[in-house]
Amino acid sequence: MTLSTQGLVVAVVFLALGVVELFVFMQAVYPVISKRHEAQKVTQAQGRSPDLITNIVRLQCLVAMPFIGYYVGSQFITSGVN
Repeated sequence: MTLSTQGLVVAVVFLALGVVELFVFMQAVYPVISKRHEAQKVTQAQGRSPDLITNIVRLQCLVAMPFIGYYVGSQFITSGVN
């Protein structure tokens, strides 16, 4: 796999989408799961920490999305679409 301009452009677009997804997650979803986790600590039924879920989402948004974007973008050059 060679370094391609299309791959880099699509990777940056996917990175931007990942940052938006992470922002929405941190503003809308994380407070809810954090509050639920804290409330369930009283009964010792809290389950997994919300930090684990947050780390998985961060990895997906900031690492996996750009790699997938680069792969998808580099496929444009091999398929002949310019």
